[in-house]
Amino acid sequence: MSTGSLLFVNVRRTHLERGAAFEAAHRLGHRVVLLADRVPDGLPGTVTAIEAPTASVPDDLVDALAREHRVEGVLAWSDGDVRTVSRIAARLGLPGPSPGAALRAKDKALMRAAVAAAHPDLVPRFARVASRDDLVAALDRVGLPGVLKPATSSGSRGIFLVDGEAGLRAAFERLRGFGALIYEEFLPGTEHSVEGFVHAGAVHVAGVTDKRTLDPFRVELAHRHPSVLPPAALDRVHDVTARVVAALGLDDCTFHLECMVGPDGRVRLVEVGARGGGDFIASHLVTLATGRSFAENSVRVATGRPPLAADGPPMGACVRKLVTDRTGTVTGYAGLDDAARTTGVRHLVVERPVGAEVDQPPVDYKSCVLGAVIAVGATPEEAGAAAEAAAEAVTATVKTRTNTYREEPVSSMTLS
Repeated sequence: MSTGSLLFVNVRRTHLERGAAFEAAHRLGHRVVLLADRVPDGLPGTVTAIEAPTASVPDDLVDALAREHRVEGVLAWSDGDVRTVSRIAARLGLPGPSPGAALRAKDKALMRAAVAAAHPDLVPRFARVASRDDLVAALDRVGLPGVLKPATSSGSRGIFLVDGEAGLRAAFERLRGFGALIYEEFLPGTEHSVEGFVHAGAVHVAGVTDKRTLDPFRVELAHRHPSVLPPAALDRVHDVTARVVAALGLDDCTFHLECMVGPDGRVRLVEVGARGGGDFIASHLVTLATGRSFAENSVRVATGRPPLAADGPPMGACVRKLVTDRTGTVTGYAGLDDAARTTGVRHLVVERPVGAEVDQPPVDYKSCVLGAVIAVGATPEEAGAAAEAAAEAVTATVKTRTNTYREEPVSSMTLS
């Protein structure tokens, strides 16, 4: 067992997600040094927490932590921290994505350009947009329908599906505060993510996840693992994953790649992050389905060891979010006990407590998600049915801005 430490740069937002990361470190014999913009409450005793602006961690602080705690690996759990982790890993001579690869994985325009240079068939038509003049040129190049979104955001924040010039201009005005944008061709088909690792140049795919989203802002509603794509389509997804990872130069890191499989079977890149997936994908979904801890494998790769493969047939696992289409104040929940008793349910998470303010995209892309159900089954379909049944059992009461109360099933938004 190791006696060295891991350096975490921030952690995920929920106690379940960050708990999985801390527990993985503990099981592999590591203490954790946490550098965080804001230190969360309730940290385990094996964690040393330091509050500091993580976008610009001073070199002398990195060096001091490395000496004092014998840091053996450095990890990020969200897109915003990957470049910091890359810089720290390079300074300390530890495994991690190179600074160039980290930048390409963060900036969607650079990402697409790098992949298009090697494999133009793998990316949609796209253009970077920083001004109204850019928007006109982008429309000429890409056409309609299209998708306008921030170049460096994550978690489906700021995504606009547009089918007309007026809608595109309105979306641009709404998103200008996000910084540089990217306008790209709309890709029809089904959406999927690939969860895996790159170690010493070799790509290790832990599995492929099927996704469900809500239109028109592509809010992610559900993730089901493993994928039920036909074998030939899965082979194409694996092939595209290997080519994208190589084109970006990713190595010695965890990755979460999102792609679309079109009606014609063609697979094209949506984006890829040099970290594990959010929404409980890396923390729980893959682990429950495969029996192999994804978080532990992330630690292994960050400390220079290859990930371990699952050693048995997968089960099914599903994350189903609880969402509202109301704007106002949460005043109560009903049916949580029935949801928790649903066969197959392993976790029931409430992220917006009574009294929380909730809003809707495009004003706020986060608060409409009230929580999540995590369920398992013998097959992906069985797990999905269990998660759906549990979500249907929950009703949220929201006091709207006009002071009227609306009770509604939290699964009521339209599925794409």
